[in-house]
Amino acid sequence: MEWPRWACCVMIAVSFQGSAGAADCANLTAGADLSGCDFSRQNLAGKDLRGARLSGARLESADLRRADLRGADLGGANAKWARFDEARLTGADLRNADLFHAIFDRADLSQAKFGGAYLFGANLIGARARDADFSRAYLKDILMEGIDLSGASLKNCYVFRGVLMDAKLSGSDLSGADLTGAAAEHADFSRARLHGTRLSGATLRDAEFGGADLLGADFTHADVWNARFHRVINLPESLTQALAEVFTGSAKP
Repeated sequence: MEWPRWACCVMIAVSFQGSAGAADCANLTAGADLSGCDFSRQNLAGKDLRGARLSGARLESADLRRADLRGADLGGANAKWARFDEARLTGADLRNADLFHAIFDRADLSQAKFGGAYLFGANLIGARARDADFSRAYLKDILMEGIDLSGASLKNCYVFRGVLMDAKLSGSDLSGADLTGAAAEHADFSRARLHGTRLSGATLRDAEFGGADLLGADFTHADVWNARFHRVINLPESLTQALAEVFTGSAKP
């Protein structure tokens, strides 16, 4: 069968586009379009990928330590087990990304977007995440010791058994978040919004809640030994009961 001349031209154009896309995956530079590329288990440590498009990319077990990903788009990316230690992700978009057991220790996540992301078992120890958006993210068993989440949004997050010891959550919004069984000793919740936040069974020893809005928050069986609640707004009955357990000796130091 003889192909018409126009069909041959279309086939050549498609072939050219395909090769251009493949070549783009090797263009690891700032602003590059790397969407859909496969970088699984590759070493991208220290790369300058500012503003790069990595939406839908495969980054499973990739090494992105100290990489510059400021303003990058990683929406929907598969970054299971990826290493982002000390990476710069200011303003990056990681919405709906799969970040299962990913490591962001000491990374700069300020103003980053994690809405709907899957962060089960991830490490964000000592990370800077001021004004970041984690709304509706899945944060079960996450490790966030010493993280700075000042002004961040954790609205409707699932943070079951999350570790938030020494975390800074001043001025953050945790409305509707589930922190059941969380370990948040010495955490700073001052001026935070905790509307309907579930803190049942959480360890909140020495935590700071000064000026926080606790409307509808659930402190059932929470350990509030030596926690501070001065000038809080909308004190819930469950917190009154938790404090009573401290004073009556039901909760032991």
